[in-house]
Amino acid sequence: DPMTGLFNRRGLAMTLESVVQLRQQFSVIALDIDHFKSINDSYGHDIGDEVIKSLAEQIRHNARESDILCRVGGEEFLVLLPGTASGEAQAIAERLRLNVETLVLPGIRPITISLGVAHWDLRQGEPETALKKADEALYKAKQDGRNRVVAAQQ
Repeated sequence: DPMTGLFNRRGLAMTLESVVQLRQQFSVIALDIDHFKSINDSYGHDIGDEVIKSLAEQIRHNARESDILCRVGGEEFLVLLPGTASGEAQAIAERLRLNVETLVLPGIRPITISLGVAHWDLRQGEPETALKKADEALYKAKQDGRNRVVAAQQ
């Protein structure tokens, strides 16, 4: 992704394929910025872009070397965590949520993120199902009030 320097959907697909070929379990975190449209509407698209870049930097700062960081759409991100159990992924997601919640962005109101976490191993069919479950958990986090982490049911 040119704006953030993170992988895009194509990069995600290639790295996901590599993880699966190595027969490695993984967890995935789907996240996006709460009420992002209101940031663009209130402060303009240039500031919205700066918010996206700042979030990408926070994701990078909270990631481990083995994590795969992706911007998959507007204000939507995905973090693939190879070899990571669900509980550890939830802890990573919560740490990121807290760091973003306390992030000071000059000239604009504080931002929050909602996150969905899912896990995949070889017994669970196609790995893309974990991405779908993480996305569903993300929407549940938004329905439950935003600024929270929700784990998908195994």
